[in-house]
Amino acid sequence: MADLSINFAGISSPNPFWLASAPPTNMGSMIERAFDAGWGGAVWKTLDKPIFEPGSRGL
Repeated sequence: MADLSINFAGISSPNPFWLASAPPTNMGSMIERAFDAGWGGAVWKTLDKPIFEPGSRGL
């Protein structure tokens, strides 16, 4: 199999396929499953308790 490993801005990854900050990266268990499936990395924008009922911005 071809070697898809990359080094981008000093971050090494087994491949260039990463999950973006979105619902598939909501919990650590979801990211663990993604890594088990072969994803190269994941981006978390916020680290805190899960948000279950977000309110509207205007209220």
